[in-house]
Amino acid sequence: MIYAYLRYSTSHQDEKQQVQTLKDWTEPRGLTIDEFVKDEGVSGGVSYTDRNLYRLVQKLTAGDVLVVSELSRLGRAMADISKLLNEELKPRKIRLVIIKSAIDIDCAKMKAQDEFVFSALSFAAQLEKELIQSRTQSAIDARKELIKKDGGFISKAGRYCTKFGPRSANALPGNRASARSKQTAAKSWREKSKLYRFVKRKVKDGWSDDDIVKEARAMYEDDPTFCKMKGGPLDRTTCWIWRQEIVPFI
Repeated sequence: MIYAYLRYSTSHQDEKQQVQTLKDWTEPRGLTIDEFVKDEGVSGGVSYTDRNLYRLVQKLTAGDVLVVSELSRLGRAMADISKLLNEELKPRKIRLVIIKSAIDIDCAKMKAQDEFVFSALSFAAQLEKELIQSRTQSAIDARKELIKKDGGFISKAGRYCTKFGPRSANALPGNRASARSKQTAAKSWREKSKLYRFVKRKVKDGWSDDDIVKEARAMYEDDPTFCKMKGGPLDRTTCWIWRQEIVPFI
């Protein structure tokens, strides 16, 4: 039996990409996946024992094939991945295929070299998770700073937000009109702002935030209208937030 496991924590687009990767591997080989098992909206930091992956593993028998697009789908914690391998896949003599890493091994016959590669990939998966968490926290901190300084920020969806959470202050009935007004004003200002257009050009040209801020501040000295919405020269926090609007955060 061939089982495919998918895990995605954010969007269905990621699911489609994983399915396509699986098809690109099976179709040229004339193989058919017998069952797809997935965990939707689940972080890689969640142990496999708390996911559908655990229920899948329990029914695997010797000779079965477990296919994933990449190792990080199994998890992003080295200890958890090691436990999955040593306590579940090896004893059951499962064939594991990790497509993007070009790995196709019989877990019961892993050699030292295989163990090393597997450990390296596990390390990379955990490191990537930690970097994602760090970037996410930096984004949150920057937006909190904008709320503190300017009263709110424009989200990627183009909404004016005054706080974090599923029901931000601007979503409450009494604040909707004010939020729409602020959102419209911010959008209108961006369309006319010399500073915002300047930042947009330089981001697309590959300039760093530090270089953009330095040049923008020099231009502000010569032209005070080369300023932020509420006045004042460009600062690095604002530049960083604008960059996320111009180039989607990954």
